[in-house]
Formats: sequence, structure tokens, C-alpha cells
Amino acid sequence: MESIGVAVGIVIDTMAGSGIMSDDGTGGGIRIPSMLISKQDGDRLLKWYNKATQEEKDQLVLMAFFEMKFNEDNKVQWDFFMTSSSDRSLDFLEDF
Repeated sequence: MESIGVAVGIVIDTMAGSGIMSDDGTGGGIRIPSMLISKQDGDRLLKWYNKATQEEKDQLVLMAFFEMKFNEDNKVQWDFFMTSSSDRSLDFLEDF
């Protein structure tokens, strides 16, 4: 997407649940901001975009708020996402 001049990547979760966006090890070269948004928010954004004039699209400014929820019990929950073809990922897990 960067090579054709795209400034931001917005991925819409097509399922009605909460999804996650992870890296399969090939995302190190991505230099534009990227985010995953819910189906509900994506539907609202697409509805506006499909009705907007070209002038409105040219003036579009997008702001995003990233919310992180904390557990009240002060316990950290974590997951590792990695690719088995990455030596760096395997080294990290061994050292962890």
C-alpha cells in the first residue's frame, strides 16, 4: 500500500467480535500507521465514504483513540504471536 501512496492502513474486522491484528513476521517493512477497527465502526466509516463527495474525501482528517483496558486485579495478561520461520522469534521465546 505504501508504494502506491497510501498514508494509513485501516483494516475492518468483518466479524462482529473483537479481533486482534498481529504480525506474521513480515510486517517489519511497514512504515505507515495501521489499525484494526470493529465491524460496527468500519460499517459507519464505509457508509460515510460511499456517500461523500470527492471534495469531502479530499478534506478528510481521521483521528483515532487507542484504549487499553487494565485488569482491576493488577495481573498482566499476555499472548505471544510469532512465526516459526523467524529465528529472532524463537530466540526471544527461549530467552523469555
